[in-house]
Amino acid sequence: MNYQILIVDDEPPARKLLSDYVSKVSSLGLAEVCSNGEEALAFLKENPVDILLLDIRMPLMTGMDLLNELKDKPLTIFVTAYEEYAVKGYELDVIDYLVKPVSFERFRKAIDKAVEYLSVQVVAEETGEKPDYFFIKTDTRIVKFLFAEVQAIEAQREYIKIITAARKVMSLVSLTSIANALPGEFVRIHRSFIINMRHIDEVQSNEVLIGKELYPISRNYRDEFFKKLGDRKLL
Repeated sequence: MNYQILIVDDEPPARKLLSDYVSKVSSLGLAEVCSNGEEALAFLKENPVDILLLDIRMPLMTGMDLLNELKDKPLTIFVTAYEEYAVKGYELDVIDYLVKPVSFERFRKAIDKAVEYLSVQVVAEETGEKPDYFFIKTDTRIVKFLFAEVQAIEAQREYIKIITAARKVMSLVSLTSIANALPGEFVRIHRSFIINMRHIDEVQSNEVLIGKELYPISRNYRDEFFKKLGDRKLL
């Protein structure tokens, strides 16, 4: 499958380099190259893309401003010279963060992560089914989890922590990247937490008790959580 990429960067050398990198990957197609956020916003309103390679510090409209304007966000990889924006980038649920100057090897690693995620989405849409398990890559291992065993998933800066009764595993993935692949019993209750409703022991005011752990319910996710909870109540 050919995944369409939009490059947005105000620096001509960066646009050229990224365009060259895209041309070297057979699974990618270059949809457009934009020099600023306004141009990209106009393009995306008429032309959906799969992956967005996005600079952060641009005049008039920053990369973060652009993402906040988009209702349906493409899978996004930030590309910037300013490493201090990494944490903010993961708060916006980008799938990866590249620091300039970007090597082809690091670019390919980010693209492979994005394509793997998109491929899982495509298979799920085509079959209408999802497996009862998933794999997560850690620094040295690939770990298998059953969806049913996962109690909660916590965002910790650019990492996530997957929590079961028996173990806790860290992985360099954004919370939204995994959220979109989770089945219906999972619900986001906070910017930093997704919980599995099968494991809820109690709901205490603005907190959920799972085992011995309390997880906060934030205002932004409260309505969705209590709607799902209401759908499962007997009385």
